[in-house]
Amino acid sequence: MKKIALITGILGVALAVLAYFADLNSWMSTEKVLTIGFIGYVMGITAVAYFLLTLIYKWSQ
Repeated sequence: MKKIALITGILGVALAVLAYFADLNSWMSTEKVLTIGFIGYVMGITAVAYFLLTLIYKWSQ
C-alpha cells in the first residue's frame, strides 16, 4: 500500500505541475487544465493523508 500511495503522490505532483505549465503556455483549454490540476491535487493530498494516518497509527501503538 505504501508503494501505491507513493506512486499516487508522485503522479499527483506531476499532474499539478503539468497543469501549471499547460496553463502558463496555453497548451490546452482552461477546463482541461483545471481538471488535470484538480486531479493532481487530490492525488497528492490523498497520498499525504495516507502517510500521516499511517504515522499516527504507528505512534499510537
